[in-house]
Amino acid sequence: MGCATADTERPAGDALTVGLAAPVSCLDPHQTPQTSNLHVSRQLVDSLTDQDPRTGEIVPWLATSWQVDENAERFTFTLRDGVTFSDGAPLDAAAVVANLDDIAKLGARSPLGSGYLAGYEGATALDAKTVEVRFGAPSAQFLQATSMVTLGMLSPGTLGKTPEQRCAGGLAGSGPYVLGRVALNEEVRLSARTGYAWASKLAAHQGVPRVRALTFAIVTDPSARHGSLRSGQLDADLQVLQQDQRSFGERGPRLLSATRPGIVFTLLPNESRPALRDPAVRLAISAALDRSRFAPLLAAGERPATDVLASTTPGYADRSADLAYAPDEAARLADAAGWRRGPDGVRAKGSERLSFDLVYSANEAYGSVYQLMAQQLAEVGIELRPTPLDDATNSARQGSGDYDFVSWAVTRGDPTVLASVYPVESANPLRRAKPDEVDSTIARIATVIDPAERARAVAAAAEAILSRGHGIPLFEQASSVGLAERVTGVRLDASGRPIFQDAEVKA
Repeated sequence: MGCATADTERPAGDALTVGLAAPVSCLDPHQTPQTSNLHVSRQLVDSLTDQDPRTGEIVPWLATSWQVDENAERFTFTLRDGVTFSDGAPLDAAAVVANLDDIAKLGARSPLGSGYLAGYEGATALDAKTVEVRFGAPSAQFLQATSMVTLGMLSPGTLGKTPEQRCAGGLAGSGPYVLGRVALNEEVRLSARTGYAWASKLAAHQGVPRVRALTFAIVTDPSARHGSLRSGQLDADLQVLQQDQRSFGERGPRLLSATRPGIVFTLLPNESRPALRDPAVRLAISAALDRSRFAPLLAAGERPATDVLASTTPGYADRSADLAYAPDEAARLADAAGWRRGPDGVRAKGSERLSFDLVYSANEAYGSVYQLMAQQLAEVGIELRPTPLDDATNSARQGSGDYDFVSWAVTRGDPTVLASVYPVESANPLRRAKPDEVDSTIARIATVIDPAERARAVAAAAEAILSRGHGIPLFEQASSVGLAERVTGVRLDASGRPIFQDAEVKA
């Protein structure tokens, strides 16, 4: 602990201002799946483990060690000494149990957490520093899940608040930063946690952050973010576009980039809609998209999808042949399904037109991609209507199923991430009604321990998704962080989220 003591005595550095591409809508990591929210929450909470982004190895954080039984049904964690939450409560075994129970109780309010805890039977504090977690069936994915920000630890006092209060900022975590001013559509200010001394094994130092004040400023215009970074008004831009990548070099601002693991950015059909129940229509839409033309509109490091999973995810395979641009095949599929071009160029069957809306947040960065997709689909007689909405309306419509298409990506360095989107017993943005091969193949991924068998299960799940058009993969997302020349020590975790605990700002 000598290193930690020295770190806590080192003066913190200057303030650092970070540009976020989208507003912060909920700060509770147990609830939110949105990237901008989790970028902030990651600085507030610690996890039981961490994952090395280079090797995929699970390493200690709040837990110093763990044991997993041979069936991956019981996990026993030994906790670090001396860890506290920012409200003063101890982070002990009882607090860990309370956090896991909270996420399980949230259910659909925790679309990511409910997948991580699938089959969860409960947890027990064996003593103050030892926790046993039990599952009703093998859960090969759970150890990796403990490294995710969604399973980050919140104080028991925080867990007693309503979900709405927690979203608005009523949080106390054990992380290196604590909440200050919260204006969700403007900025979120954090301050370094006095006495912090329990960073991840992957951190360069264990103690108090060197940057004392960390501000996340909402700057939705990418040109404004880039200009502010170059002028010195921002110290970091968390979403650099491809078109701005060329401006980064050896001198001046630097680019930190990594492909995010997990489910790629995907167009998801509402399969309760009559036309979209037909796999032929879904496959025609996929075949009509020329993904190579998305490149200039994407963030730095992002590229066309070649699988349902990103190339940095275990179980990924190059399935680009299934995602090839084939407009003639798209037209053939639509023709065979009985959809004929009308006088306005849009296909129809009787009185029903092959016309769909795509609802999304007006603050999202990919509106230009959606417009290009609409142009490409129009060439084969399919109308796509990109429909930007304010965050409240978008959330309400997605929650009620009032849409034809939505687009999702879910970050996680494990193939069981598929369980968060595609099965009927998931967040189910596809609005699927009955389980089938997709559900059974994805369920098998979580229960298989043997690596070779697990790889085969992932392949079967990907084939089931792509062959039926349940998901239409678009592009791999990347974390592309622009850093001012004076900023050092920022790193990306295994999910591509920036970690500022080791950051320094030169004078």
